[in-house]
Amino acid sequence: MSEKIKYILADWFDRDIPEYIPRKIDIDIFEEKMIFATAGVRRAGKTYSFYQMINELRRNIPKENIIFISFEDDRLYPLESRELKELLPTYIQNFTHNSSFPIYLFLDEIQNVQDWERTIRNIYDTKKNVKIAVTGSNSKLLSSEIATSLRGRTISRVVYPLSFKEFLKFRNYQIDNLNLTTYSSKKDEVIGLFNEFLEMGGFPQVVLAKRKNDILIEYYRAIFYRDIVERYEIRNIRLFENFMKLVIQSVGSRFSFGKAKNTLNSIGFKVSKNTLIEYMKMMESAFLIYEVPVFSYTVKDQFQYPRKIYTCDTGLRNAVCFRFSEDTGKLLENLVFISLLRKDGDIYYWQDRNGYEVDFLIRKKNKVTNLIQVSYDISDNNTRKREEKALLRAMEMFKLDRGLILTFDTTNEVKLQGKTITYKPIWLWLLE
Repeated sequence: MSEKIKYILADWFDRDIPEYIPRKIDIDIFEEKMIFATAGVRRAGKTYSFYQMINELRRNIPKENIIFISFEDDRLYPLESRELKELLPTYIQNFTHNSSFPIYLFLDEIQNVQDWERTIRNIYDTKKNVKIAVTGSNSKLLSSEIATSLRGRTISRVVYPLSFKEFLKFRNYQIDNLNLTTYSSKKDEVIGLFNEFLEMGGFPQVVLAKRKNDILIEYYRAIFYRDIVERYEIRNIRLFENFMKLVIQSVGSRFSFGKAKNTLNSIGFKVSKNTLIEYMKMMESAFLIYEVPVFSYTVKDQFQYPRKIYTCDTGLRNAVCFRFSEDTGKLLENLVFISLLRKDGDIYYWQDRNGYEVDFLIRKKNKVTNLIQVSYDISDNNTRKREEKALLRAMEMFKLDRGLILTFDTTNEVKLQGKTITYKPIWLWLLE
């Protein structure tokens, strides 16, 4: 029996759940006989989503039937795989519970336990009255990447940093029934808060803290070392760090591994293109970076064309990279991308042979459903015409009657060539 596990369980039952600001969760998930897996970047709110679920369960389930344990708890170190195997036997032998109700296991940052999948599979198969929920900061908890031993037994979801609507809720700012399309003091306040959201991002603790930049840098270091360097045993740390900053700096731009290789070689790092591709996969697995492919009906084109890069949080990007004035448009584009990630549909960018480009093409069930341009400022006539022309070409190709251009603060609707283009402020679109 693990004395460490026994001590941590006793501590769990003695203490109160930390305070939290509710976010949207699905507590009904436990009605299914499935393992509930929550993944996402470190510090996005996965643990507090567990606290919220536990609090709601306690309305109908005895407190002693609900177990929470974090495998980032320093008291468990050195962490051994047997700690997880001994959890349930230790609990049953030493703590009372109501056998009329299921036992709920909430296991936080499960990826820190070696061979955790095998133990969870065993509990799932042999303990019919046990409900299991796990979190992790690695994409291997997603249904598409889950270990074969758990395939078909999990329901996965991703927790992202706060949306703009959640950001305002955390700041205790009420937006219900506001007419934000007209100039008013309320609109100015919302834009001011949006500028902060764009600059500092949506990590929950950061939103509520004063020393925001310091916390963001600590988050970056934790993701860098714990979720990537240590997990994948990267040896050339300086090379990887330079590459990682190069990628994060490229938000909203097409990324070339060949150019990155040449840049790193020019400053003294000898590295192959294949190594950089592997590094990128590691960053994606930690939910730090996302790649968006070009839309094409041929797989060959999707591999040949460079992918556009986005990051999980604009604040994290700004904390570790130099910020230039021309970055604002790219950061706005990043906010739109993260918002689209929360919705159903596959995300691409589109480009035709003449170089006209649409920032986001959304496909659902093999059908293109939405085309979105992002442009910080369209007051320049040439800029406006370029954005409209690209959108019209894509609308014609995919037989769509409507397209959307998101800007910083333009509201309009125009009819061109029998099609409708809607202009809308990004901050307003994010609140819809």
